[in-house]
Amino acid sequence: LSSLDRQGLFPLELSSDARPPDPLPQPASREPRNGAAPAPTRSPGASEIARLMRQLADLVRAGVPLARALQTLETQDSQHTAEVIWAADDRGRQTTADLVATVRREVEAGGDLGKSLAAFPRAFPSAAVGIVRAGERGGFLEDALERVAAFTEREIALVRRVRSALAYPALLAVLGSLSVVFLLTWVVPRFEGIYSDMGGALPLPTRILMGTSELIQQWWPLAAAMAALIGVAAWRLKTSESVLRGIDRMMLHVPGLRGVAGRAALARFTRTLGMLLQSGVPILDALDIAHGACGNREFSHRLQTIVPHVRQGQDLAGPLAATGLVPATLISTIAVAQESGRLGEVLEEIGERLDQEIDHALRVLLSFLEPTLIAAMAGVVFFIVLATLLPVFTLNTLVQ
Repeated sequence: LSSLDRQGLFPLELSSDARPPDPLPQPASREPRNGAAPAPTRSPGASEIARLMRQLADLVRAGVPLARALQTLETQDSQHTAEVIWAADDRGRQTTADLVATVRREVEAGGDLGKSLAAFPRAFPSAAVGIVRAGERGGFLEDALERVAAFTEREIALVRRVRSALAYPALLAVLGSLSVVFLLTWVVPRFEGIYSDMGGALPLPTRILMGTSELIQQWWPLAAAMAALIGVAAWRLKTSESVLRGIDRMMLHVPGLRGVAGRAALARFTRTLGMLLQSGVPILDALDIAHGACGNREFSHRLQTIVPHVRQGQDLAGPLAATGLVPATLISTIAVAQESGRLGEVLEEIGERLDQEIDHALRVLLSFLEPTLIAAMAGVVFFIVLATLLPVFTLNTLVQ
């Protein structure tokens, strides 16, 4: 009672039969019995990394020691999956918890956070690691973590915009192809017996249609096997640097695609380089990191030529103009920014501006792509219908 009185509380009823409430169900822990967190078997998603960096920045800014902050995030993520009944298989949080546990052990052993994050290149690209290391050296780790989170969120937003813009044309192409296959394999063969009973020579479009239908019906196992082989070959070639660079080079020259691909690569380069410079990373190190973050191998290969010129003392604008990747208006802006000492800030602004231009380029591309797909599918269906009904229109000729 004295304890309650000190707290300003007054009991209304006392009973010896009172039972403590049933304990709340505790989430099942996935921690191994030996107490050591397992190393993550796969990489968390970009959204999980952005959330992790932002929460870690908040804890560090609040004065929480780094190891304690990592332990807090590890516990939070390991218990999250059991708390939400509709997220019964939220593997992303558990993977993040395993990653944080591994990083925490490295930090508690005296290692740097940047070095610990560099062990997970799929989750933390070189740009993010460079910013964290600069923040540790410069004493502004919380700001560096915030920059990594903001950079990751912008990358996620860019990818989502591109995917959402291309989702409808892709769905239209798939449904149109399935419709054509259905017509050729199920509808057209129904007319074959009718045409054979009529006798006579069929019109050329009908013969082409019937031949195509027969070819698909007889050789579809071979076509499926060829498609599987092509898929396997494409998967193997996915690891070939020369093939991937050739694809990236082609995307920079295809009308319609080159505007989106070029702006996206340039936006990533300028945004990454500006963020690294703003975080205190030396320009040579920042260029080494930023040229690999543009997402286009041809872009990256050409941007590598900048580093030797800058190392010799030249300004960034001249070697950058020689690559043929940056418009003249942006070159002049970069030159003025470097002279005024605002290069990092201006590069980030250029990245933001290019993001807006990407949206416009996507709208232009879709305004051309969607009608083209619709017209192509309509043309194929019209040819099938015309070739199917054309013998009916020439029925008198066939009977004679």
